[in-house]
Amino acid sequence: MKVYALVGPSGTGKSHRAVLLANKYQIPLIVDDGLLIYAGKIMAGSSAKREESKMGAIRRALFFDEKQTTEVRESLKKIDEDKILILGTSLGMVERIDDRLELGGIDEYINIKDISSSEEIEKALSVRNNEGKHVIPVPTIEVEKDFSGYLLHSLDLFFKKDNKTVRHEKSIVRPRFSFFGNLSISNKVLVDLIRYLIAQFDEITGYKKVKVDEISNQLFLNLALEVNYGLEIPKYINKFKKILKEHLENNTGINVKEINIEIYSLNVKE
Repeated sequence: MKVYALVGPSGTGKSHRAVLLANKYQIPLIVDDGLLIYAGKIMAGSSAKREESKMGAIRRALFFDEKQTTEVRESLKKIDEDKILILGTSLGMVERIDDRLELGGIDEYINIKDISSSEEIEKALSVRNNEGKHVIPVPTIEVEKDFSGYLLHSLDLFFKKDNKTVRHEKSIVRPRFSFFGNLSISNKVLVDLIRYLIAQFDEITGYKKVKVDEISNQLFLNLALEVNYGLEIPKYINKFKKILKEHLENNTGINVKEINIEIYSLNVKE
């Protein structure tokens, strides 16, 4: 399967442009905010826009839920198409979705700036920030049951295909989490989460440096640790990195891009 990824910050109009992009490249499948969409119909998954909180929405969009992930994987096997488009706010996000759905890697990356003008992006951001409106690239009949109470209206999109005018309907919703403002996680909270995990490992007897940098919605970690003498250090550190990555992503919804660990001392037990 050839995998396309449309990347751009939240609110820049990715879901609005996804249908045009899919039509241009003849892509029948779209993964957007936790949903698998096939030919304008929701086939599997659960929309992140149904979540009560921004944190819940992030986790849903990144396919942290194993039941949701399995459902989408099984649906993809049954549909058996050869092209799919993943929407995400960063390279790390679309790569994580690709990995969770076992799609085999992304073949082509497309930036929202390459298919939308700066004026169109600014307008989309204004609608998102001032009105809290989100687009789901499927007809209203597909989402009205799940979004009862905060479905706003539908939007018709027309484009040419085989010398015919094709109508595609999209749904406009205002998720509940839109009313809670933007999510912000302080550096101190991230450091405290790391320190908490370190304390759970008896083999780690001390640390001198815990540094976290957030760049383009991705985390870069630098740690200096003291560990017990006698450990098979490379194997142990790789295991710890994996657990640390899952710990932070599960608790924050932010992708951990890189973890660098320095062993500054070995603790010799008496």
